[in-house]
Amino acid sequence: MDNRLLVVLFFIVGILFFSFMFISETQKLNSQLESNYELEAKIIESYSNLQDTNSTLIEKIMGLEEKIQDKTRLSEEEKSLNYLQNELNQEIYSYKVYESKDPRDFVDANDSLVLETLNQIITPNMSKAEKVREIFKYTRDEIKRDDKLIRNGRIDYWNYPKNIIQSKKGEYEDKIILLISMLRSAGFSENEVEVVGAKINLPNSTSSDIWVELKLNGNIYLLLPRENNNFDSFNKNDIYTIYSVQELYRFNDKKLTRS
Repeated sequence: MDNRLLVVLFFIVGILFFSFMFISETQKLNSQLESNYELEAKIIESYSNLQDTNSTLIEKIMGLEEKIQDKTRLSEEEKSLNYLQNELNQEIYSYKVYESKDPRDFVDANDSLVLETLNQIITPNMSKAEKVREIFKYTRDEIKRDDKLIRNGRIDYWNYPKNIIQSKKGEYEDKIILLISMLRSAGFSENEVEVVGAKINLPNSTSSDIWVELKLNGNIYLLLPRENNNFDSFNKNDIYTIYSVQELYRFNDKKLTRS
């Protein structure tokens, strides 16, 4: 009887012990699960915060890249503007240098290269008309057009005859300077040849032009050394009768008048 009681008691105690252990482990497991849930929630929250931070970082990076691109673009624009400014400064400098000069200074009848070239295209036994024809042909055909900056009818940006001969290039105005220099070197007086700049009033517009006025054998010719023109292509009386011509200036190496 006592043995049975002991067995029963032992059995009950065992059940109670294991029940206690089960409950204790269950509580531990529940506590661990709760901790895991809290940790998971924190991880999810941290991940969400990380995503937000990452998105913000990406936006900042994109913004920074845009600023870098803008800076690069602005840098290129600045370089372009600096280049244009430099060119403009050079143009202004050149303009001041040439504009400040008296146009008579550019008509050089005594330059050695002008005289040397003249001796190659005319001879002493030629008539005045023959000399004019050969000099005109030289300036018309041998000097190639170089339109870096054309200012028709303006007393600026002339070039010196020797430079024109050396380069074999020039603007139309440069041909005019060379033409009158050679004519003066060939013996035509200051009263026989003059550069004339004028406005020409056409029926529907107004233009400007420049030529060398030549008095020869009782006639007055307007010499325009352009393609297909001859020295006697334009008679002053005819042109001034057909068109309304407003002279702006006249000059050679000796005189200068402005209207």
